[in-house]
This record gives sequence, structure tokens and C-alpha cells, in this order.
Amino acid sequence: MFTSLIAGLVVAVVASGAATAQTIPPDYFRGKTINIVVGSGTGDGYDLYSRMLVQYMSRHIPGNPRMIVQNMPGAGTLRATNYIWEVAPKDGTHFGSVGGGTATASLLDARNARFDARRFQWIGSMNSEVGLVLSWGSTPFKTIQDVMKREFIVGGGGPTSGNVVFPLVLNQVVGTRFKVVGGYKGTGDIALAIERGELQGTASYHYSSIIGRNPDWLTKNQVNVLLQLSLRKHPEFPNVPLVAELAQNEEQRAIIELVFARQEMGRPFMLPPDTPAGVVAILRRAFDAAMRDPELLAEAQKRKMDLNQPMSGDEIHALIDRLYKWPPAIIEKAAQAAGPGAAGGG
Repeated sequence: MFTSLIAGLVVAVVASGAATAQTIPPDYFRGKTINIVVGSGTGDGYDLYSRMLVQYMSRHIPGNPRMIVQNMPGAGTLRATNYIWEVAPKDGTHFGSVGGGTATASLLDARNARFDARRFQWIGSMNSEVGLVLSWGSTPFKTIQDVMKREFIVGGGGPTSGNVVFPLVLNQVVGTRFKVVGGYKGTGDIALAIERGELQGTASYHYSSIIGRNPDWLTKNQVNVLLQLSLRKHPEFPNVPLVAELAQNEEQRAIIELVFARQEMGRPFMLPPDTPAGVVAILRRAFDAAMRDPELLAEAQKRKMDLNQPMSGDEIHALIDRLYKWPPAIIEKAAQAAGPGAAGGG
């Protein structure tokens, strides 16, 4: 009994020491600079949202640290994601602004995805996204059924970008005929290519990015909206079909739900794995407070930046855990449907 008591005291002391080591002083961030590593180029959606966030989040962090945006475009935000996983300091001074595809990149065996999304410390997401399949007005593509009948040339980014993964999945699962021209650095470059006539459209352009960057496309009917890529329709497009409506059986529906669930975390931010819990808690509270800040909300409305259904860090973790619990057979078929652009080694 005496031995058990001693063992118990040792465990208690060790646990107490660990708890003390995790304690973060109130002024921890005072005088520090926090870098938001954005996985897209200047002026793209992730960049614009991040730059708006830094104006308000710092005021909700004790010590009011300086916050700056560091653009690291490449591979559909995969370059920035790998940086946060492998290189970024684990002290709260660097966190990433990446695509929702990070949630399933390693699950679907995406090429060069060297991380496990479950181990990132997720801070929150500024909205849930609705991607739109769009064709330029002068092209013959007026409905999604037209994409079933003839090749539709669209632009894509890196292997985990929605504008690459989504059309490949739809080609394999429901028989669309997207031809993806990859290698674009971001949606801004793809939009310019469409306007120049180099592409016929895009297989995924977030509504939140369109209203901020190319609002005339919608207000002046310069494009045709063919399909909504999300689990829920956007209220602006009640008559445009939802991607799940293309499913012809339950297996197709399950694959579509697995792939497009990532849209729920549209503009997520995350810290490296093993960041101290106290630091994570401070930044999560600041993020949540910023998303309720009346000045941020007013600016977002003025700039036409969609803040539809933001998520907390806990909600993102719950979503990712749920995705990883899908049956292996469905996950394997979803990975195969995504094709070599989103799956494979090296």
C-alpha cells in the first residue's frame, strides 16, 4: 500500500509539473509578432480574408501583438500547409491560412501531403464555403448537363485545390467531362485566364471570393452558374442544383458527401501540432472574439466578404474526426475518383 501511495504521489507531482509547464503568462504575446502564413497569392480569397482578420484579432489577444500576413502560394495551399507542419515554430507566432482540402488531403492520399490534419491545432474558420461551377457567358455551357455531353476546359491550382479535386471526382463518379488545366497559382490567375478566353470556366470558385474579386460576373450575368459545390445551397442560388443531386445511387452520394464535406471549413486557420495548449486557447478565444467584433462584421459587409457560418476550432476538429471515420471502402473509392492529381505518392 505504501508503494502504491508513493507511486501515486510521483504521478501527481509529474502531472503538476506538466500542467505548470503548460501555463502561459497573461502577457505572453506582448512585443511578439504573429505571422499568418497564407497559402495563396496576394489578392486571392485566403489573402483578403486573412488581411481583414489581422486588423481585429490582435486587439483580442492579451498584449496586442503585431500580426502580419506572409504569402506562401503553391500547390493549392499545400506548400503553406507543409510549412506549418514541418518548419513553423510551435510557439503561437506562426499559423496557417489554408484551404479546406487540408482536412482530407492525407486521408485521400494527396501527393506531397506530408501531414495528418487531425494533429494540427485548429483555431477556427471564418466561414463555410459554397463553391460554384461557372462557365463564361459566351461558351455553350449553360447547365451542368452540358458538361455531361462535351469537354469543358477549366483552370486548376495544386493537387489539393478544390478546382482540381472536385472536377476529377465528378468525372469519375457521375460522368462529367471536365478537362483541368492545372498549375495556376490561385483563383485570381484562373479568373484572368477565363476573361482572356484561355479557359471556358472554372470547376470551383468560392462565392465569397467572387463577390469580393469579380462581382460583375454575377451582377452583370457574365457567367453561367452551373452547380453548387457544398452540402448546403447558398440562399443566393435557390434554383442552381446542388452537387449531391447528381448522385445516381447511395454509393455515389456517400463519395460526394465525403469529398465535399471539406467545404464546411471554408477559410480555416491552424497552428502547428504540439503547440502548447495555453497558447492555442488564447488564439482560439481571440479568433472567436474577432468573429463577433462589430467593426469586423461591418467591414465584411461593406467589402462584400461572406462570413456565412464560421466555425470554432473545436467544431473543425469534430468535422475532421468524423471524416476519418468513414468506411475504408468509401474512402478508397473517393481517393481513386480524385485521380493522380490528388492522390499518389511522392
